[in-house]
Amino acid sequence: MFNYFSYSGLVKKRVRQVLYVLFNIRTFFFIEFYKIKNRSKTSLFIFTDSRGFEISKINNRKSPFSSYLLYFIKNYRCDVFICPQKHTTIFDFLYKYQSYKYRKYANVIAHIGVVDFSPRPKSTIGEILKLKKKKIISCFGEGFYKEIIQLEMHPTMYMKEHTAAILSKKAIPKIASHFNTIPGLIWITCNPVDLNWRGNYGRDRPANINIVNEKSILLKKALGPEVKCIDLTKLSLEEVHEYTCDNIHLSAKGMKLIEKELKNLVLNT
Repeated sequence: MFNYFSYSGLVKKRVRQVLYVLFNIRTFFFIEFYKIKNRSKTSLFIFTDSRGFEISKINNRKSPFSSYLLYFIKNYRCDVFICPQKHTTIFDFLYKYQSYKYRKYANVIAHIGVVDFSPRPKSTIGEILKLKKKKIISCFGEGFYKEIIQLEMHPTMYMKEHTAAILSKKAIPKIASHFNTIPGLIWITCNPVDLNWRGNYGRDRPANINIVNEKSILLKKALGPEVKCIDLTKLSLEEVHEYTCDNIHLSAKGMKLIEKELKNLVLNT
């Protein structure tokens, strides 16, 4: 028997996939246009996870529109990578930067960490680490990969499983040592989470989600003075409601906040 709802859902999925391709093409040519236009201006390397784009509209997905990125793309010569992977991690950033660092950027802007630090069901971690294996070994060596696949389990349950994270607190010093070698690095930290507020997210976060903020604080403390930070770890819960739409991703006010802070750091480097 013909299932209308199943067919309708499949059509909607295909339409979304086509739209994503079209929007990505538009984004590519938009960024390339300004790279050519600004070829004689100061160069920036910008790499973000999903916090780098506005999430509520499909046409803003993985794009600089309605994002703090837009100002910098229009005013600098930017190599921009907006959430290039489903799970965009610190390893993706470091691996990509290795291929571009010869260009000698005035600043390297990294908006990453939430995927690496977040507790999630343990069954999902192995798959992610397997996909990142080549990048991890390239940046840190095989010994480090063997260390982190020995997951640090948390007693906290989420979706009927114990939780773990891609990076434990023990791995933070090695991440910091790599960050400290990147000239002109600006790292945008994670922020606290209000467990009593979902925003526009459809379900509760893991009860131990604030481990993300704890690891951000540890990484920030381990960074040398040459690394600049936009520190969101001290936001109050009221500010989290104001500057994010779901405890993680930025609201319009949050985008303006990051833009303002980045302007100050880039101009004063």
